[in-house]
Amino acid sequence: MKSLTAEELLGAWELGLNAPLLRKALYILATAYPEQPPDALLQLSIGQRDLRLLQLRERLFGRQLSNTAVCPQCEQRLEWENSVSDLVAEPAQHGAAEHEHVLDTDGYHIRFRLPNSTDVAVVLNDARDHGGTETEKSQRQLLSRCVLALEHSAAECEPGQLPDAVIQSLAQRIETLDPQAEIRIRLDCPECSHSWDVLFDIAAYLCTEVNDWAEQMLWTVYRLASAYGWSERDILGLSPVRRQLYLGMLES
Repeated sequence: MKSLTAEELLGAWELGLNAPLLRKALYILATAYPEQPPDALLQLSIGQRDLRLLQLRERLFGRQLSNTAVCPQCEQRLEWENSVSDLVAEPAQHGAAEHEHVLDTDGYHIRFRLPNSTDVAVVLNDARDHGGTETEKSQRQLLSRCVLALEHSAAECEPGQLPDAVIQSLAQRIETLDPQAEIRIRLDCPECSHSWDVLFDIAAYLCTEVNDWAEQMLWTVYRLASAYGWSERDILGLSPVRRQLYLGMLES
């Protein structure tokens, strides 16, 4: 992973301006990994991708993350903080880096791979095209895309024929193999003592931060260019400290 310049990060943000959230995150990730073809990043498992996004977030904005949540019991707004290291899951012990995995359950022999960004994008697009999301249907569609070969009692069958219990077993197996794909944080409400889990989405979190940074950076470029006549490239080439010092001079 390379360290991104202000100009490179601003370019990645601009590229994803009108793109869906997932595509925005992948544009940023691809800029940080120029040595890897975009298709290779698309094929990363969700957990592998999100681990890279967490590492990139630490490189760009530091290790501390702040967020808010609303208590589902009393609607009290909570603020919470975590370190990036708190959100890094323990890696799976057996074969997590392999491209193919096997599950034998209830007479089914399933050869499968882990879900990737392409799978998620297809499922989200299909749900959007049909006017909403049905969790069970979307989960089955996602897992069906990951089935490479399927047999029941030594006879081939189709993923659509899998019983719900087998689908759940497959989902649990994938969760075990790719624990970084779904990070949940336990919160306790100080107002009513209710405890619940929130899902942390690093792609959404990072894209929001990059968007806020980009808007602030454009305003900085505008002010410095107006005052000193410098080009955007000259201003972006300054260190963050020097940009702030020059802004401070304008305000003094």
